[in-house]
Amino acid sequence: MSELKFEYKSVSRFSSAVSGHAFLLRPKPYGDDSQRVKNFKIEIPQSKSLFWQKDSFGNDIAFSSIDGGHTEFEVRAVGAVEVVEGKKVTAFNPIFRYPSPLCFCDDEMAKFAAFYKADNAAQTVRNICAAVHERIIYTSGTTCVSTDSVRTFSQKSGVCQDIAHVFVALLRSVGIPARYVAGYVKGLTKSHAWTEAYYDGFWHGFDATENISQSKDYIKIAHGRDAADCPLNRGVFCGSVVEAVEIEIKVE
Repeated sequence: MSELKFEYKSVSRFSSAVSGHAFLLRPKPYGDDSQRVKNFKIEIPQSKSLFWQKDSFGNDIAFSSIDGGHTEFEVRAVGAVEVVEGKKVTAFNPIFRYPSPLCFCDDEMAKFAAFYKADNAAQTVRNICAAVHERIIYTSGTTCVSTDSVRTFSQKSGVCQDIAHVFVALLRSVGIPARYVAGYVKGLTKSHAWTEAYYDGFWHGFDATENISQSKDYIKIAHGRDAADCPLNRGVFCGSVVEAVEIEIKVE
């Protein structure tokens, strides 16, 4: 067991004032038997109220709105979790067996996954993780938030979100339930994405970007079928503006 403390800060700056700003956040770490939230605090200076509920995947979501005009939107969160390495004793939802809007396979991907299928699920996951790591080169600027697994697999480049999408899609194609995970990692100053695969009755975390299994240095924030299910910060507002977003994350 280990304890990780984290600090999160995001600042959105608008080129002119916006109003009617409604936002939805997933700022709080996911809590289960493998990760226990010890403490958590969030501050949004422009918002006087914040409402909480669970989404359909069990992630904590916070939402509210800012009616008055503003040119900045800042979110600060701090907290600590206890990470228990090993098996994740959480419920299994059959939805993670099937393709999703950003995680699906074409014939080429299905053949690729079948080539690495082993006699057991654990070895199959490790084989495909290594194969994805070797094929998809981490490259910024070649994809966007709506890029799907087929495009990433074809162009052989992307960021952690894209690499996780390919890994998830390939696992599902060989019958292994898989889900997309968003969170923080010690040593990184931006959010990260990895994958959880379900076999032998438990969820197991793997990071195809680094070709490693999830370790005690990872803080899980949310999971879903793909990234579209669990964005950490999403909002709408009135105003024709240019938005610049800065994010800083620290885990120790």
